[in-house]
Amino acid sequence: MWQTMTDICGMRRGKSLIPYSEEDAQALCAYPEIQFLRIKVAGAKKERSYRELCFYFSSCTYIASLNRNENMNTKTKVDHLTKLKCGFVEGTVFDENGLLHWIPKSLSYLNCDHPEAHGFIKQALEDHAALVGIFDVDEYKKLLEGL
Repeated sequence: MWQTMTDICGMRRGKSLIPYSEEDAQALCAYPEIQFLRIKVAGAKKERSYRELCFYFSSCTYIASLNRNENMNTKTKVDHLTKLKCGFVEGTVFDENGLLHWIPKSLSYLNCDHPEAHGFIKQALEDHAALVGIFDVDEYKKLLEGL
């Protein structure tokens, strides 16, 4: 019988799989050394922390679930406003009434590299944590993991 599935990021080196981060290594060490593991593998061509993306979108969902106001009651709205607040935009456009609109940047691999995405997500998680009254981002991440 299989235990609960755990997502662990890593990379192949020769015939070995190496955990991507210390958190991934700790999650892997939760399994006994000789236990048989079922491994599903998916690859990415560009370096990007899957764990960071999961934290960011989990945070957007969590903030939306608090239903603080009409502008932040969905994951999409929280994502949009966070990108604007953090200055994570690709440009601006004026509509037919002369109103200025910002175009948020996408976190896709094609639109942003790893260092830029990492910087944005770090800032976003700090802002989200402060928004809910938690000033230690690691503590906030633990809250998100428990959801």
